[in-house]
Amino acid sequence: MKEIIRKRLQHAVLALLLSAGLVIPLCGALDGTMVFPRLILLIAGMILLFELASLNRISSWTAALLFLAAAAVWFFRGNGARMLSDAAVAAGLRMKGVKTAIPLIAQPFSVLIAVIMTLLCCFSALQDVSCIPSLMLCTVVIMIIWLTDSMNLIPWLLPALAAALTLLMTGRYEDTHPIRILPWTAGLVAVAYLLSGFGPAENSLKEKADEIRQSVLDRLFFTEARDIFSLYAAGFSPQGMEQLGGKPNPSEKPVMQVSSPKTVYLRGTVYNRYTGHGWLNTTGGRRYLWQSRMMEDTRSAIFDEKLPPESIQNSLSKPEQISVRMLSGSASTLFVPQRVRDLNPGGETVPYFSNSSEIFITRNLQEGDTWEVSAPLYFCTDSGIGTLTDLCAMYEDPQWDPIASTYTELPSHLEKPVKELADEIVYKADTPYEKAMALQNYLIRNYQYTLDVEEHPVNIDFVTSFLLDTRKGYCTYFASAMTVLCRMEGLPSRYVEGYLAEPDADGAALVTGMNAHAWTEVYFRGFGWLTFDATPGRNASGRQQKAPDATPAPSPEPPQNQDEKTTEPSNEPQNPTDPAPDEMPTETPPEQEPEGKTTEANESAFPWWLLVLAIAAGTGLRFRMTSPSFREKRAETEEKRFDIWANEITALLRAEHLERRNGETPMTFARRMDETGLFSESLTPAGECLSTIRYSRKIPQEQDTGLMRDTAMLLRTEVSKGAKIRYLARRLLSNNRIKRIIKSRKTNM
Repeated sequence: MKEIIRKRLQHAVLALLLSAGLVIPLCGALDGTMVFPRLILLIAGMILLFELASLNRISSWTAALLFLAAAAVWFFRGNGARMLSDAAVAAGLRMKGVKTAIPLIAQPFSVLIAVIMTLLCCFSALQDVSCIPSLMLCTVVIMIIWLTDSMNLIPWLLPALAAALTLLMTGRYEDTHPIRILPWTAGLVAVAYLLSGFGPAENSLKEKADEIRQSVLDRLFFTEARDIFSLYAAGFSPQGMEQLGGKPNPSEKPVMQVSSPKTVYLRGTVYNRYTGHGWLNTTGGRRYLWQSRMMEDTRSAIFDEKLPPESIQNSLSKPEQISVRMLSGSASTLFVPQRVRDLNPGGETVPYFSNSSEIFITRNLQEGDTWEVSAPLYFCTDSGIGTLTDLCAMYEDPQWDPIASTYTELPSHLEKPVKELADEIVYKADTPYEKAMALQNYLIRNYQYTLDVEEHPVNIDFVTSFLLDTRKGYCTYFASAMTVLCRMEGLPSRYVEGYLAEPDADGAALVTGMNAHAWTEVYFRGFGWLTFDATPGRNASGRQQKAPDATPAPSPEPPQNQDEKTTEPSNEPQNPTDPAPDEMPTETPPEQEPEGKTTEANESAFPWWLLVLAIAAGTGLRFRMTSPSFREKRAETEEKRFDIWANEITALLRAEHLERRNGETPMTFARRMDETGLFSESLTPAGECLSTIRYSRKIPQEQDTGLMRDTAMLLRTEVSKGAKIRYLARRLLSNNRIKRIIKSRKTNM
């Protein structure tokens, strides 16, 4: 017997060290509110029960069956299923960086962790079990501490590490008692801690460990809001992010060095919704890891990887190699062409992509960041591109309907003359490509490029004013007009902001703030997105575009204001090293302030919708737990069930601002309510029943409870809407309403 007690005591010591050393840091890593002193008492009590149950085979089997039965009752009849679901959601949110969910269930969650972890530790510390389970438990907890960046909790883990090392040594030296080994293993663990980067001593590996942890977090748990690129930050939208127009003030500061075989449009941000004042991105709220194999089909569809069909691809479809090196800091957006085939980010950056085909990393870009991209560089003036789009239209395109629905949307306030202008421009065009080219060429030929513009009135539609009134502007004016006109003709199109890189003969391009640009992408059935640039002088060839012979544009109309000097775009080729019109303000602008940061408000995808779902589920659960029907089923006596429905009547009448007067009995109060005629049925029977039971101390019967239940259900259907809102609010916000109603024998009816 003494030998059995000695073994149970040794096991209890190891199990206690292992359990306490894992439960406390694990709960602390999830949330500090989950750690409380009684947690140790709970762990010790469970270990004591485990030891008592392990004295012989009969007690072991009996304890196991009782535990399984209790767990089944808790799960199926109690709140076990809900608790596990809430705990899983809260833990997932915590790993995503959302810390507000766990405190709502901190104490029951910590008890759940303590029970499960203590049982696992008790079995892991058994003499005939190897050290592998205990080491695996320690590894899991260490990973959670590491991923949540809770390294300050490492000291609390030392007892568990000492116990696991003791179990390892016991397996090697079976004749040595664990208690004799424990002091030595505890000393080794303490020395290792002091010599590691987590103790007082400095360790050069700690910085590398932090980098690895950040890399894991970036790949698995990146949900934070990010900074996105915009022309507002580049000085081309001085009136604000939500209002296009105004005299720009771009900077000549170098932004990036680009290597490309030809001119490339480096996309930053893609917008789909026109408001009349500016553009919004409402499709880019979802984010996907670029390397994710699960998202390959999604990525393929978003970046037109399978378009055009392989059977009709030509030399234009050959991917080109583009490399980018940042010369200054910027937002988190990676500047890339539209049809990315391969992406090789430099360093430790982790790329993501969105539904709107933007690519970004988990932090802001820094000087020295590099990446390489492989992509076909389609442009609207490429030889044979019109024929290729016409051929593609004959193929099935499953993306056409959702894209056409999203990218042809226009606000209802646009004036009829704008639609009439669009129809006039394309009246000779037969195919979608010819229509898009006609619209682009019309804008190039008939509207003036200038940076010297007046501030745009906030109460006038931006595109309408540009097309019908001012007839001059810079890239954001032309790109917005092109996109709106395309949509009016049923061509799915989107507005894009980024940079235009025009390499020299050696394929190198120095991109500055002056190269910030806006353009349009038009979607063609079976082909995908194609870049159009309606800004005069800013196109892939570096010279003024010409309309295709098959689709001549309408004769250009003279500008409305004949007094203004109109500068016609040159038809002569420009030197690739010469600045384009967007780069030539009338005077040298002063050095611009550092780029502002734009918070991507619609991206907190995982945590926000899941947090809203958790709150909604919690609210629904709260209403269910406070409902009288639910509480009646859980009440143990008829007296408590009677009280539940009597207090429900009181709560409904109070919400209607109807309460008993001083000295008024329930029966008198009920008769007074009947005299008001507010309710279709009489409350007097319920009042008489309540008075009889309260003042005679009579034990309620089932028919008495049924009378109170029927009266309460009637009141619930006949009280006013305002009373229902007040009643539900009190149910939701009252902290101890359930206990107070069940235990109280006092009524205010």
